[in-house]
Amino acid sequence: MTAALVLRGTAPEAGWLAARRKGVTASEIATVLGLSPWDSPYSLFHRKLGVLPEREDSMALALGRHLESFVADQFADRYPEFFWIFGDNGRALYAHPQRPWQLATPDRLLFEGASESWPIEDPPVAVLECKTSASYDGWGDDGTDVIPVRYRCQVLWQMDVMQVTAGYLACLFLHSRQLRVYQLALDEDAKQDLEVMRAAAKAFLGRIVVGVPPPVDWRPATTATLKALHPSVEDRSAEVNAMPVIRYRAACRAYKAAEQRKKLAENRLRELMGTARYAVLRGSHVTDRKGVRVPEVVARRDVYDVKEHVRKASTVDKLVSVAAGTSRTGTPQ
Repeated sequence: MTAALVLRGTAPEAGWLAARRKGVTASEIATVLGLSPWDSPYSLFHRKLGVLPEREDSMALALGRHLESFVADQFADRYPEFFWIFGDNGRALYAHPQRPWQLATPDRLLFEGASESWPIEDPPVAVLECKTSASYDGWGDDGTDVIPVRYRCQVLWQMDVMQVTAGYLACLFLHSRQLRVYQLALDEDAKQDLEVMRAAAKAFLGRIVVGVPPPVDWRPATTATLKALHPSVEDRSAEVNAMPVIRYRAACRAYKAAEQRKKLAENRLRELMGTARYAVLRGSHVTDRKGVRVPEVVARRDVYDVKEHVRKASTVDKLVSVAAGTSRTGTPQ
């Protein structure tokens, strides 16, 4: 069985929004699972109901769209055994043949054979997702299947919808201008992950049917949603039960204590660093971009002046924590 075509790329924006609200797309499944750093289940729930508008565009998203074709072309140069389709026949909204609520819009559909063989009669053999990244956090070596979990969810969801057993993710790393290609297979681990994902998606859509939102969480997207749902303040009081108050007060005390512990650790590190820009871990080394073993950086001290026209003139002096296994060039081990 092949995926069902729901909307072509030429469909109006209103049609896309209406169709997407009826299911869970590949770009949304990580949010449903609480794995997205930019979104939350609570926020997505209210957007699906139409209570809140869709997420605003950002420079990062715009840049990713702009570079998508470049990344796809670089992938094509490395994998000439495939040809892909795009546009009205490719960039479209598809649904699983048996689960119409399971939706996906692959960046590219990959086919075997010559691109001159048109019209295409055989189904796609894989999906291709194109990404850009400003860091290597969560990414494995070129040719592996080690990618951030939110992207793994996205590609597996697309594979499931399109009924293919392979998925590729090509990522352009902006700081190093390197392209890495990752391949996911529909192995037993992937099948188990998909079972979890489908169950979570069905439960989420069930909440929409009965109008019961997911629990609020700590994510900034949830905070923004609560502010948007209640933009004004009324001069009245709201009675709340004891447990939320106990948790809130305990969290405030723990937060203050954690801040103090962090400042103490920072000050101890500042004392050891003196005027040094970098703090490096004694006896620990990583490999930089040139393949040279260099000391592992723990923290970096930044000192710079802020001009009057930006905000009140001042000097910023901050200690920046550096991810474990990072050199001074920013390369992870």
